[in-house]
Amino acid sequence: MGGVDRADQNINAYRISLRTKKWWWPYFAHVLELVMQNAWLLFRRTDAHTAEPLDLLAFWRRIVQVYLMRHGAIAKPRRAARLALPAVHRVPDEVRFDGVAVGHFAGPSQTTKRCALCKKNTKKLCLKCTVGLHNQCFNAFHGIH
Repeated sequence: MGGVDRADQNINAYRISLRTKKWWWPYFAHVLELVMQNAWLLFRRTDAHTAEPLDLLAFWRRIVQVYLMRHGAIAKPRRAARLALPAVHRVPDEVRFDGVAVGHFAGPSQTTKRCALCKKNTKKLCLKCTVGLHNQCFNAFHGIH
């Protein structure tokens, strides 16, 4: 016997510290640190013939580099968030300004919508453009004076 347990000392040298609300994260991180520390000890025993042994930090870095070379080279491209365009720009001008006589009528909406002109809530919409419009904003939106 007579040995000294240095696992805690080695783990505290390079502790994983991330703030998280998951209760299990500290336990997972500690187990990962123990696994890496034990792997480093085994590596030192089996690789004792080399002139320059790896310290714990260099061992961690080497493991991470190997892992990234195998699994981290291809990252999934993230889709850019689509910015919502104002309703005025969503309706083509050919449809928007073709006049009231060509099917533009204010009608009831099943849900509350935003008015395309004044941005207030409304229960009316243009039946052809399918955008929310108040009765007062209807003519101005379609360019009718």
